Amino acid sequence: MNINTIFDPDNVVWAFLLKLYYLAFAGLLWFISSLPIITIGAATVSLYSYCFNVLDGNEGYVVRTFFSTFKRVFLQATMVFLLIAVCLAFLIFDAWFFLQQFPMLFFVAISLMLLVLVGSVHVFPLLSRKQQSLKTLIITSSILGFKHLPVSITVLVIAGLYILSLYYAPVTIFFSAGLVCALSTMFVRALYIRIGI
Repeated sequence: MNINTIFDPDNVVWAFLLKLYYLAFAGLLWFISSLPIITIGAATVSLYSYCFNVLDGNEGYVVRTFFSTFKRVFLQATMVFLLIAVCLAFLIFDAWFFLQQFPMLFFVAISLMLLVLVGSVHVFPLLSRKQQSLKTLIITSSILGFKHLPVSITVLVIAGLYILSLYYAPVTIFFSAGLVCALSTMFVRALYIRIGI
């Protein structure tokens, strides 16, 4: 094996490592863009958009792709994120309260929380693919979430494991979001291709 072929940019291994680097960099952009908590929705849509582009083979420039999507979806993604966050915060508080006062109702709150999560798991990937009204986005995400439950559960498990991994290795938050999002996007993209979205 020639030493020149190892460092050739067209080498498959080199191209794969470069994509991992770009995804890690996109994860860093997601982290920085999410620091004002209110922008987590727009940052997540931007990260999904970049991951879809990488998997489609037309990633382009990371910063340009990320921030052009961020700017395009900021208002709608922020509204959706706030809606989901308020619902989940309310249900988490209910679960905590019911656990203290009425243990049987604790499971009702947890069940409702899971329904919200499954119904909203496709909101950000859908918004990264195409612009649509808030009502249509929520309805489509809910239908996809429950109709294609295995994909929804897979994406939620990946997100849960990511959050758990941050507990054990918090320093990875700076770069790991892009890699985790790419893994989730692989499942979501396969579903969207299969159903024509």
